Amino acid sequence: MRSASSTTCSKTTMCWSGRWPTSPEPLVVSFGLTLQQIIDVDEKNQLLITNVWLNLEWNDVNLRWNASEYGGVQDLRIPPKNIWKPDVLMYNSADEKFDSTYPTNVVLKNNGSCLYVPPGIFKSTCKIDITWFPFDDQECKMKFGSWTYDGWQLDLILPSDEGDASNFIPNGEWTLLGIPGKRNELSYACCPQPYIDITYSVRIRRRTLYYLHNLVLPGILISTMVLLAFTLPPDSGEKLTLGTYFNCIMFMVASSVVSTVLILNYPSPLRQLLANVLDMDDDYRGGLAPGPLTLAANSANYTRLPPGQSVDDLAAPGCLAGCARELQLILRELRTVTDRLRQDDEEAVVTSDWKFAAMVVDRLCLIVFTLFTVVATVAVLLSAPHIIVP
Repeated sequence: MRSASSTTCSKTTMCWSGRWPTSPEPLVVSFGLTLQQIIDVDEKNQLLITNVWLNLEWNDVNLRWNASEYGGVQDLRIPPKNIWKPDVLMYNSADEKFDSTYPTNVVLKNNGSCLYVPPGIFKSTCKIDITWFPFDDQECKMKFGSWTYDGWQLDLILPSDEGDASNFIPNGEWTLLGIPGKRNELSYACCPQPYIDITYSVRIRRRTLYYLHNLVLPGILISTMVLLAFTLPPDSGEKLTLGTYFNCIMFMVASSVVSTVLILNYPSPLRQLLANVLDMDDDYRGGLAPGPLTLAANSANYTRLPPGQSVDDLAAPGCLAGCARELQLILRELRTVTDRLRQDDEEAVVTSDWKFAAMVVDRLCLIVFTLFTVVATVAVLLSAPHIIVP
């Protein structure tokens, strides 16, 4: 066999080429992709980590031999460092080594056909769009092309419009929608020759069942519990207690979210200032009416009539002054009781009016809250690309 880097080889010695195949036409390389597994989708760093097998096929005219002259040998396994192979790399690689493929042997046939299937763990950049989280779809591109050869020297073609996912291992968080491939031919103002790349788009969809159980359903239950709070009477103390409880829960959740954001964005410990809590004491209204003890104490000064005598019998000049004093005390007590009863009646009327106003406002808030909750929930769910993905 004759190669570009050697002279004539004997019939008992196999020789292979270590140089670019000489040909006036561009070398056609079939580039395919087999997706084995989606290892991780790093949303914070916007990275896609996958287990991928590349599939490169080309024909090298310098690596042909007559099988009958070499004992019927029709194919060989040769390390890739010993022959020429296309320098196809992933342009949007975020790996520390950039090229993370494992150099497997190249399967070489006697007609010059070369098959190179290097596996690798690829870490590619991916723009994450979380507008519809957790009902979101993501499209991560994997762009491959020759690093040094232009389109006039090396031509990349697609073996099929879709990447191979026949052996794909399902991911617990994402569902694979497809791996469409596209051949791009770009030209630049600096150079007349085109530059060709193959771009595979890994389309994935988030599984929402986990987030429905742990995020959406708890939010719906909390909203329903807030809605049930409107069914309690406005003058009920439990209504205020329940509202205070919900406010505390929302405050704790909001504080937890804020603390998590601060911790994630500032790794160093931060000192937080605690606000003083002001206690508000209830004001007690004065001017309470005298109780039974006061009346009992005042009644001790009253003169009791002996049996068989009336008030007229006591209307003597000697006791007239004392009786008038006792009558004035009785009249004063009666006025106090009457004023207190009249004040209670007036306060009861005002309280009843305020209760009616509170009931009207409470029903109005119930209607507004219900409409807003239902409309917002339906609008968000209907505008999402999908609802449930098991």
